Amino acid sequence: MRSVIVEQQVYITGGASGIGLQLARTYLASGAAVTLFDIQPTEQALKALATIAGPDRIRAFAMDITRPDEVRAAFAQAAEGGQPDVVIHCAGIAIAADFEAIDDDAYARVININLIGSRNVVAGVLPHMAAGSHLVLVASMAGLVGCYGYAAYCASKYGVVGLAEVLRIELATKGVDVSVVCPPEVETPMVEAERLNRPKQTEALKLMAGTLQLDDAVAQIRNGIDRRRFMIIPGWRARSLWFTNKLLPGFLTRKFADFLVSR
Repeated sequence: MRSVIVEQQVYITGGASGIGLQLARTYLASGAAVTLFDIQPTEQALKALATIAGPDRIRAFAMDITRPDEVRAAFAQAAEGGQPDVVIHCAGIAIAADFEAIDDDAYARVININLIGSRNVVAGVLPHMAAGSHLVLVASMAGLVGCYGYAAYCASKYGVVGLAEVLRIELATKGVDVSVVCPPEVETPMVEAERLNRPKQTEALKLMAGTLQLDDAVAQIRNGIDRRRFMIIPGWRARSLWFTNKLLPGFLTRKFADFLVSR
């Protein structure tokens, strides 16, 4: 009797660009089937990915992660074509501005997309995840260490890290592994747009964790996912910052941050 080879099914939110799209490339190259979910148009992403794999291994669904009913419906429809082995939640936004310059609506939007959206994605996809599957939430170094100009972004990403910590404990009883990815700045379209208006103090503090090229960051993220590590921090400078912050609970990092901002 011939054995049946079952493709690994990978779901990626925010897969139309940036880290999500590059992760899709790596999974397709290794033989997985990839499903993208994004509020942005996915036509260009699908066209680019088609050069790696045929259309049978790539799908895309529209999804606004701030709408829980829409999230549940999209995942339910996607799961009819194959339940996920790996779910990577990359969708998110950033605002870099002084706290007093972030109005009520802008602050709420960051929290709703980054934190509440993460909750909606997890709630929507969990019914379709079996024992042995893997849930990956993409947070940020801004979810581990504070940064000037990131009052909304840090609050949201600290929340995502906290959510991942709880899910790691709870979902272990169901046989579902959890990872949280906390990258430093990565060269993506979102970062390029942010640089146009962010405060100079934010720029200075980015030096602490460094900036990674997209290919390098995603290669390290993929390695951490494959190894099923809980905390995945690409970049040696970012890992050093995280370790120092843990070793001396914030003392050195706060002093250095104050020095950079005051220059």
